[in-house]
Amino acid sequence: MDSEPVPITGNGARWSLRLFEGWQLRSDGTAVVVAYRERRLLSLLALQGERPRAHLAGLLWPDSDESRAHGNLRAAVWRVQHLLVGVLEESQGMMRLAPDVRVDVHELRDLAHRLASAALPDVEHALHVLHRGTLLPGWYDDWVLEEREQLHQLRLRALETLADRLLASGDVDGALQAAMGAVTIEPLRESAHRALIRVHLMDGNHVEAVRVYRAFRLRLSTELGISVSPQIVELVRPLQTSRPMHSRHPRQLRREI
Repeated sequence: MDSEPVPITGNGARWSLRLFEGWQLRSDGTAVVVAYRERRLLSLLALQGERPRAHLAGLLWPDSDESRAHGNLRAAVWRVQHLLVGVLEESQGMMRLAPDVRVDVHELRDLAHRLASAALPDVEHALHVLHRGTLLPGWYDDWVLEEREQLHQLRLRALETLADRLLASGDVDGALQAAMGAVTIEPLRESAHRALIRVHLMDGNHVEAVRVYRAFRLRLSTELGISVSPQIVELVRPLQTSRPMHSRHPRQLRREI
């Protein structure tokens, strides 16, 4: 059972909310005890942004009647506003986290957006952000599951984009870390394996490129009963056909690819 939180009423507290790898709210670097009901409210606002009271009550207490759901919301809002001063804002029935509350999910989203258009960020920091763990592990609300899957896909696309951009800039080591991260998170994702193979090819590590391709092809066939796409085949075809033709039968070449 959660213990009663100590009111934090000082002005100017710097708040940070962590949703990856477990829930935690910090004030000026110190962890704050928050009851589960209020955690859910803050998490929903952190993930979905500004929302009306009716929307929050319906999502947070879907099995309660409207009156009870709104009563629960009023109680949660009161506790946050009185015990966690400066975290929550409300105007004309719309609620949101205060703009200066730092949220790790926002950091991931911002990084993914910048990767698609802006200059490359600090590589070490980007990899740290993109390698964070599961969103709210152990939470199974429908809205959490939806956000978890969306962020999972966003993280994968961001890692692949980072790998491609680092490879284009000549940072093979950074590109390898990004591509390996995507493959580790989603072992059956072909675009992640294509990124990893491109890194090995750029590094001149042709043996490793072919090994990754063959292992992925076998896994797809064994676990899903499907074949790899022509795009990934074309990446390794020059390596498969560059060996002396007299040493292998044409049918052997086709089987290798």
